[in-house]
Amino acid sequence: MTSEVTQEEQSFGFSRVYAVELKYRHKPEIDRSRLFASMERYTGSTQQAGEREHAGLAVWEPDESGPDDLLHFFHLDYKVAYSEGEMPAQTSLMPVQNRPVDEYATAVQQSWHWREAGEVVSGCGYTLLLTDLMASGLMPQDRLQLMTGALRAVLEVAPCDAVYFRASDKLVEPQAYLAAVEQGELLYGAMNIRFYNVEGTGSGRNEGLMDSLGLAALGIPDVQCHFFDLDPSELAGQMMDVAYYLFRQGDVIEDGETIGFTEEMRWRCEHQYALAEPQRVVLDIDPGAPYYAGRQENSR
Repeated sequence: MTSEVTQEEQSFGFSRVYAVELKYRHKPEIDRSRLFASMERYTGSTQQAGEREHAGLAVWEPDESGPDDLLHFFHLDYKVAYSEGEMPAQTSLMPVQNRPVDEYATAVQQSWHWREAGEVVSGCGYTLLLTDLMASGLMPQDRLQLMTGALRAVLEVAPCDAVYFRASDKLVEPQAYLAAVEQGELLYGAMNIRFYNVEGTGSGRNEGLMDSLGLAALGIPDVQCHFFDLDPSELAGQMMDVAYYLFRQGDVIEDGETIGFTEEMRWRCEHQYALAEPQRVVLDIDPGAPYYAGRQENSR
């Protein structure tokens, strides 16, 4: 991969490796055979590292199976095409060093959905890391579906106390996450709707910034709105609707096009770089005068 492609992905906010942390108060016991069965139930045909070559696919040989505490899976129903042929997407599960609770500070600050997040994470002393590999070439929906299935499999065999999605900087309560996924909310953990009060601009009005975090990591623009005097709770639902539309349909909204949830609503859209960290591409939403506090290049 060229450095230009790497830089383009970094500017967009794309994650070549997707990572989810499972936080535990105590080290879990993992039944490997049960985990493999759960992986097959939620992700389809699966092969573990250490098995022989299957159907012409190059996989690890037994002497390359890695350390005993690393679990690696090949998902044969999720193929990625390369110039040399197809390769199955893979996931790995491994213990990692437990990070200090202050490294989750921004996630805790935006945990409107789970007020106890900080307290729970501060009591966790063990972390498992679930990642994908060779999966960045999948369609965003398929990639997230694979990670969702793998995470469900791990949670079924080794329930944890908190789940942290690195790409969305979001902490979720495991049972709430599973319930949301059952209802088809695949972005429940993978996307975070964040809200910031904007102060010190001298506007004298209620100024805010709301954005999503997590879509760009999958290759889809996040959404953003810099606004005056809008109801944050109502706007959050509208931002969620736009984000799910982009997730399902792809980056199909062109600069200058408008979106609306009513006959009267015509909110103009433009691709920009995010106002709030991390750097990534967002679809900036202009709700029109007198509510828009941002700037678009080709504004009316």
